[in-house]
Amino acid sequence: MTTPVKVAVVAVASLCALFAWRAWRSDDEHVIRERLKALTVEINSTVNDGLGTVARAADIGSYFTDDVVVDFGDGAAPIVGRTTLVGMASRLERRTAAFRLRFDDVGVRVGTDGTTAAVTLTASFVQRAGDAGESMDAREFQIGMEKTSGVWRIARVTGVDTLR
Repeated sequence: MTTPVKVAVVAVASLCALFAWRAWRSDDEHVIRERLKALTVEINSTVNDGLGTVARAADIGSYFTDDVVVDFGDGAAPIVGRTTLVGMASRLERRTAAFRLRFDDVGVRVGTDGTTAAVTLTASFVQRAGDAGESMDAREFQIGMEKTSGVWRIARVTGVDTLR
């Protein structure tokens, strides 16, 4: 092979490797976005019976690692552990039924190891207010995610202090 042909082969192989790497990376980003979207659907669903509430809370818990830490800031104590989150979700069902959660401005950065990701997003809590329309409260969050057993789960949630 001549030198120009070798250079062309190396260039084509490099481009193929780059496209494969980017496709793999963007696939994880897509999976994370879909996972977060599914979490909002699960949180926004409602059930009426006690057993359904417990099952729904367990489903919500499956989106989090066992040792998840949720820190809203503003002096509130962090919530530690999936078990605690599941318990809270089952108790808050009736109080949160009037609200809908929406994730906006989702940014995903998958770590170089392919098993961690940093996510930034705005969580919007929309309350239906009957004839008066809707009211909304929005807050920014940083989320750390981990991929274990092939599934992306939330390991840390931190509220971002913004100017008010």
